[in-house]
Amino acid sequence: IKVILGQLPYCGTIKRDAQIAVSNTIAHVSLEQQKILVAREEKKDRYEEYSGNEEHFLTGREIIDPEGKHPGQLLKIADDLGLSALLEKPLRHFSNGETRKTLIAKALLAKPKLLILDEPFDGLDTASVNWLALTISGLIQNGLAVWLVSHRFEELVPEIKHVLCLKSGEVFAQGLRTEVMTPERMKSLYGEDEKGQSSHRNTESIKEKYEKLIPHDVSESTANPVKGSFIIRMRNVNVRYGENVVLEQFNWTVHRGENWKIVGPNGAGKSTLLSLISGDNLQAYSNEIYLFGCRRGTGESVWDIKHRIGLVSSEFQVRYRESVSVLKVVLSGFFDTIGYYQPASETQRKNALNWMQFLEIKQLAEQDFTRLSYGQQRLILLARALVKSPPLLVLDEPCQGLDRANRNRVLALIDHIGLNSATQILYVTHAAADQLDCLHHELRFEAVNDGAFRPIFT
Repeated sequence: IKVILGQLPYCGTIKRDAQIAVSNTIAHVSLEQQKILVAREEKKDRYEEYSGNEEHFLTGREIIDPEGKHPGQLLKIADDLGLSALLEKPLRHFSNGETRKTLIAKALLAKPKLLILDEPFDGLDTASVNWLALTISGLIQNGLAVWLVSHRFEELVPEIKHVLCLKSGEVFAQGLRTEVMTPERMKSLYGEDEKGQSSHRNTESIKEKYEKLIPHDVSESTANPVKGSFIIRMRNVNVRYGENVVLEQFNWTVHRGENWKIVGPNGAGKSTLLSLISGDNLQAYSNEIYLFGCRRGTGESVWDIKHRIGLVSSEFQVRYRESVSVLKVVLSGFFDTIGYYQPASETQRKNALNWMQFLEIKQLAEQDFTRLSYGQQRLILLARALVKSPPLLVLDEPCQGLDRANRNRVLALIDHIGLNSATQILYVTHAAADQLDCLHHELRFEAVNDGAFRPIFT
């Protein structure tokens, strides 16, 4: 895609149709763009926090039409896509799905001849997935050429008739969808059946590999006992940003030994809830929240909390923008830092490399983290979360951006950890296929009147 967009040099010949010979006739929407956009706003957040000066924060209108040159067209696109309510909403209050929708509207405002959507369904709830599928179908039916880049064939809308399959940097198959998407080809492409279920349950090999990964002398995090019968307790918790109420009178207890699945629509407050736990939300100090037996704000530092937690999330991936080697990113998990500021021991280096080998990213050890793909960065941050064997793994859409083989490997690993180790798991997902045997409890946010959500515990 980057070659097509003129972002990478190449050898060979590319022939373009006259209608898309100019770069501004191609629009591109990707997870990377979303990451950059959110990162810019987060920079403003930090500036405001430390300087005391109130900054102007981007709204949906300004994202779609930064210079305000096309107000009429903007309103029509927003109305067609059902985004009118987002036009005056600040980006800092957008859900993952709302940000994705806004970037698609921005792309359409340019009136492209070709729209490239790179993993557009990742991280979206069911309603947003359905909305996006209908939107893509409608765009194709109205004559717009669309390229849908995906790891999963089930995400292809019916209007897409031609398929190009890539494997290991080479063309694996191409042609009509009906000819390419045969069961035999899918099995050969992924090394599994077309539903992608075979390798996920290969628990014996996962068990053997996992036990070799955990040296006894680097598991100090799980060795530290947790006081009391619970690791998380929240009592009448309230979180709001201006007029936007995210959590209201929220109560929740996670007892020792429990693993939880957390589900709900985009914007329900799942990521906010996790930020209260991970030490990244200052409103934790104004609420009654207990972590690992201690109440927040009674003397423990944020580093005491982070030392006990392994975190993977889109928000954290946005914040990790240090231009360091992949190995140093993984090693930073021992010190809970963004960046690498102190030397690791030989044992820690060995453990980090073992995790990287398990996740098949060891060959990336000396590469610059910031120059890798979104999915590669996801695997690296997962290794970073796992190296210290934490008492609690907080996983917010950990498979986002991963291909099927890596997704299956990660799911099998998480399931094994949840069933066979002292590490507890909080797992946020929208994917119905992410059915893990280790998740015995569920927190579900359901929509009620006026855009609010209520928690349901099972």
